[in-house]
Order: sequence, then structure tokens, then C-alpha cells
Amino acid sequence: MTMKILFIFVVSLLGTNASADIIGPAKVTDGDTIVINDIRIRFTGSDAPESYFFGKTQTCLDANGIEWECGNAATLKLKQLINNQIVRCTDEGQDRYGRTLGICYVDEVDLQAEMVKSGMAIAYLRYSRRYENEQNYAKKVKAGMWAGEFQEPEVWRRENRD
Repeated sequence: MTMKILFIFVVSLLGTNASADIIGPAKVTDGDTIVINDIRIRFTGSDAPESYFFGKTQTCLDANGIEWECGNAATLKLKQLINNQIVRCTDEGQDRYGRTLGICYVDEVDLQAEMVKSGMAIAYLRYSRRYENEQNYAKKVKAGMWAGEFQEPEVWRRENRD
């Protein structure tokens, strides 16, 4: 009987301190949000331009000053990185919109790191310094949005709310 009580105690401790990863095929909704098993997961530590926000798509300027749909390009880049493979995300809690926050991987590839390094997302330095090196690299090589001009996605969202 004592072993049974000890087992229940250990299981209850693990249950309160451990959170299971979310694993499965992913539907990409934009450059920093996916859905796995009906769970909407917002990437932590990065912020991508918007592919659809109140009916608008975020645009950027390339090195020649030509406008391009960086929001759609970010979504496409994430789809290419996932490439119909199984995605594994950590569960870091929820944001104020009820989305699960997580760091997501295909095999051992950190999807957020790749998005930031490619210039298709920025490091969300206000919340985390996790992807600062990848952002510095993207800036240095003028990858993606860093090749021209863009508004930080957070600023763009604030200015384009209805």
C-alpha cells in the first residue's frame, strides 16, 4: 500500500511540473503560427510579418525600393521548412490570445531560428534574446527583409488594426 501511495505522489508531482510536447503534422497559418492537432501554436522568441491581418498583408521594400509581400513570403518560407514533415513543439504556456506558446522543431531544426536567420522573421527581443545571433547574421548578410526596408511586425500590426 505504501508503494502505491508513493507512486501516486510521484506521478502527481510529474504531472504538475512537466508538460508534454505537441507533436504532429502542422498547418501553417503564417510565418510564426502553426496548428497541430487543433492547437494553435505561436512561436516564442520570434515575430514574422503578417500574411493576413484584418484583411491586409504586410509588405516590405527590397533593396531597389520595390514593394513585395513579405508576410506571404514568410508564410511560404515556413511551409518550405516544414515540408509536410512532423513538427514537435514545446508547450511554454499561453499568450493573452489563448494561443499556446512554443519552440518548434522539425527533427532537430529549430524553425524559429531558421526563420530569423533567413530574414523572414525577426528576433522578438522584447520577450527573449534567444534568436539575437540569428538576427545579427540575417542583418549582416542582408537576408530576407534585411535586404531592404520593413516595419517591425508588431509596429505594423498596431498601425493596421481596424
